[in-house]
Amino acid sequence: MRKLLNIGCVASGQKSSILNMLKIFLITLSTALTVYLIGEKIRRNPKIDKFLLAIEGRYSRINELLEDSTIKEGLFFLKKMYGWLAIVLFALIWIIQRFFKSHNPDTLSLFFIFSLCFMGWFSIKWIADHKKTVLEMSRTNVMLIFGPLALAAFDVFLHTEFMHALTTPIYQMAAGINIRIPEASNPFVIGGVISAVYLICLSIYYIITWVMVIPMYLFSVAAIFLPIKFSRLLSSIDKENTFFWFAVILWSGSNLWLGFFL
Repeated sequence: MRKLLNIGCVASGQKSSILNMLKIFLITLSTALTVYLIGEKIRRNPKIDKFLLAIEGRYSRINELLEDSTIKEGLFFLKKMYGWLAIVLFALIWIIQRFFKSHNPDTLSLFFIFSLCFMGWFSIKWIADHKKTVLEMSRTNVMLIFGPLALAAFDVFLHTEFMHALTTPIYQMAAGINIRIPEASNPFVIGGVISAVYLICLSIYYIITWVMVIPMYLFSVAAIFLPIKFSRLLSSIDKENTFFWFAVILWSGSNLWLGFFL
């Protein structure tokens, strides 16, 4: 009980620390944006004016790039980002485990982030390139589905014992857990049953894959769709001063968050 209370206190302390950091960040952001939105008075200093012009110019280019982008292009870019992040995180986790023998909770956090990145990469690959991905996987699966039937043909026409070699471990495992499986003598019947079982397992895997990837794919679509829509909104307000209106919206949002949630 005491351990549970300690864990609760630690979790509560971490949450409070995160909220304090978020509050400090939002106050700092709001202050910086307030200074920027003052406008002409702070731009009287040539160095400050040059610095702000550089930021505005770079943001305008980013906004134009987003405005002209499509969701499909954004998804393929995001897939590359997910893929490279997954590779880097996997290498980092391997190095930590190989050379530092660490069981620190931070390693679990890295593994969690790696899992999200890998799932993000796979979800886009699975849905956006579904036909290509299924064709790549089907090369092996077709062999596994029709392989037992081919081995059955060998047994019938070449008098081999492939079916006996395949079914013996299955019967032994079934006997070990007290499950009775009817014995069949026809190799084609045995091969057909094995092929059907694998086909059923493959179908279940296919359905489960869809269920697992859809949430991450929707998150990725939102991560692309919302910035594109936001950039087009800013351009529709004032195409020449997109950073100014971005600063206005960000300033309003940070102050509303501070006022209502912190």
